[in-house]
Amino acid sequence: KSYGNIGNVLDDMGKPEEALVQLRKGLELEIKILGQEHPDVAASCNNIGVVYQRKGDYDNALLQHQRALEIRTRVFGSDHPSVSGSYNNIGSVYRKKGDLENALLQYQRALELFTQVGGHDCPSVADTYNNIGVVYKEKGDLENALLQYQRALEIRTRVYGQEHPDVADSYNNIGVVYKEKGDLENA
Repeated sequence: KSYGNIGNVLDDMGKPEEALVQLRKGLELEIKILGQEHPDVAASCNNIGVVYQRKGDYDNALLQHQRALEIRTRVFGSDHPSVSGSYNNIGSVYRKKGDLENALLQYQRALELFTQVGGHDCPSVADTYNNIGVVYKEKGDLENALLQYQRALEIRTRVYGQEHPDVADSYNNIGVVYKEKGDLENA
């Protein structure tokens, strides 16, 4: 885990190439000790995918997140929260690639699982509604974007109260949509 921790810190410091070296060392060691089918191996693949995504290397990011999804599905089953997280991450990569239809599909899978596992008032459900809203906004479907952002806001307000950064982000997203719609009074 030390290689992974060092890799994550290096990524946070803006040193993705050095981060990938450390993360790969950690992954190789985990596979050697734990085998291919272990949750820690999936987590390392996920972390490598995050670094690739930040670098803009979406194809490698997608490969790593898909590998993490495959391992997590085999280890935990298809209805585990970490499987939902993998779908969310894959959706994020597709969105960055501009493949909005696949992004939406992945986010919807994540939403179904997060709701099934955590219920409707789960922060992950709110985050996924927000991600779906981003996709609709990027597609130019402002009505659906607004609906998703409002759903995220409702959950975040119930879970966190009014004084939370995620609630502020939801209000901001809603305001941006109203502005783009030309409804400056509600923006």
